[in-house]
This record gives sequence, C-alpha cells and structure tokens, in this order.
Amino acid sequence: MDLRVLRVFVAVVEEGSFSAAAGRLRIAQPALSLQLRKLEEELGCQLVQRLPRGVAPTPAGLKLLAHARDLLARAAAARDDLRGEAAEPTGEVTVGLPQSVAAMLTIPLLGRVLTELPQVRLRIIESMTGYIPDWVREGRLDLGMVFRAEVGSGLVLDRLLEEQLFLVGPAGSPLAPSASGDGQIGHVTFREMMHLPMILPGVPHGLRELIDQRARRSGMKLHVVAEVDALAQLPAAASAGLGWSILSFTSIREALEAGRIGAWRIEDPAITRSIYLCRPSDRPGTHAVRAVGHLLRRVLGELVQDGSWPATLVPAP
Repeated sequence: MDLRVLRVFVAVVEEGSFSAAAGRLRIAQPALSLQLRKLEEELGCQLVQRLPRGVAPTPAGLKLLAHARDLLARAAAARDDLRGEAAEPTGEVTVGLPQSVAAMLTIPLLGRVLTELPQVRLRIIESMTGYIPDWVREGRLDLGMVFRAEVGSGLVLDRLLEEQLFLVGPAGSPLAPSASGDGQIGHVTFREMMHLPMILPGVPHGLRELIDQRARRSGMKLHVVAEVDALAQLPAAASAGLGWSILSFTSIREALEAGRIGAWRIEDPAITRSIYLCRPSDRPGTHAVRAVGHLLRRVLGELVQDGSWPATLVPAP
C-alpha cells in the first residue's frame, strides 16, 4: 500500500465524495477514482460504498481508515524527525473547536498561522464538544479543545485556562439583579438567580451538568422553564425576553456588545469551567502540529491578557 493511495482513501472517506476529495488533494477526479479502485483490487475488498449522493466507508473501509490515519501520522512524524526542529513547519493541521470557543478563537488563530506558519495549511472544524475527543482518537483531528478532563483513554490533555460563566438576560429587564447595559457587566449571587425563569441546555449537555452540579453543592435549585441545546439560540432567547440563561463570555460577546442582552458575573459561588487542549497519546504529533499547538496557547494568552476573554490562564507545563 502506497502512502499516497492511503492519503487518497482517507480524503474520500472524510470528505464523503470523490469530487470534494479531489479538490482537497488537488488531483483530477478520474485519477483519484482509479487509485482507490486499484487499492480495493489489491486488498480484495470494497472499501467505500457508492451512494446516490457521495460515498460512505464499508466495514472493511472503517478498519482500513484507522490504520491509514495512523500510518500517515507516523510517516509525517518520521519526516519531521529527519528534517529536524529547525526546519519550517509544513503540512496540514486540523483543529477541532467547540462552538463557543470557535467564535472567539478562529479568526485570531487563523490570522497568526497564515502570518507565522505560512507552510502550514490550517483546517478548523467547529463541532459540539462531545464529538471532539473521539475525532482526535480516530485521527480526524490533530488537536481538539474540550471542557472536561473525563474524556476517556487515548488522549493527552493540557489545561489551558479557567473561564467564568455569566448570567444572561434581557437588557433593561425589571427582574435584573443589578445594572447591566451598554456592554457593561453587572454582578449577581447564585441565590439571586433562583427566582428567574431559566432556559438552559438539556441533560446530559456538559454545560448543564456543570450548572446543576454547582446548584446542588450550594443547596439551591434553579427555576428551569425550557431546555435548548442550540447554544447560539440562548442569547437570542434572552434578547427576546423569553428567559434567562448561564453562558460563557465567548457565547455572548457579540450580543452583549450590540446591547441586545445584559450580562452579570455570577458570584457566591462563581461558576467556572476549564478548557483543555487534547491530542492523541498513541501517535506522535508532527512539527506542524506542535507549532500550531504552541501558537494556539500564545493566542489564548494574548486574548486573556488584553481583556478580550475574561478568564484565568493556566501556566504551561
């Protein structure tokens, strides 16, 4: 099996179509189809199933996919090892970001990679956090950001920062615990929130579990009137006067700056969550992956230090 053919196979499966894979690899679609057909003939089994719209891996294809990703990662690591750390980072790096983090980090990280790592082709995938650990383990992602340390085996986690969560509600509401408007953030105790009609993500969403855990520890119960798992809709619901929510600053920044919502820093007790960077424990990261990981940490540090992201940095190990 040629590594170039394995790269073709992985691209076809990940893109879900021959045309998209051909565009990603910058080769003609007939040549790509021929290479995959020859690989199937060599292995004596069908690797992808042709569907009315796109393709999907067969059971044999799924088996090969894990081996192919591992082989490609190890080949890239071997190349980097021989070139040495002094060589310019080169190659594709795929990073998975939770939706709320992507809103804050995508543009700064992309800009810095384009400027400082011109030979790196960065690919950012925005996803719900529940999928990211498995995608890192499977090799679909080189790096991922998650909110929980309990993500199972096969991963190495680096804690990056600790961010505070905020009460979010209609701007100028008479129920508001204290002044908040024109982008200003007020203050509220956990007990003061108990009478507010809350709209939160449903269980087992990680954010909801964190909120419920803190409520139980405080011996209090929030008044939840509805559950919405689409985080982007929670600030909109607050803006429409439908209810209140508890969200990270990265989820509410745009609506807060536009004056559509009010925000209150939760105190006594505060609700905080950690953000981790995860990578596979069984595959060596390439020089490019390591460079993007270091740059990501630097960009986070700058966002926190200039006040753009209300959070506390965790020193690098």
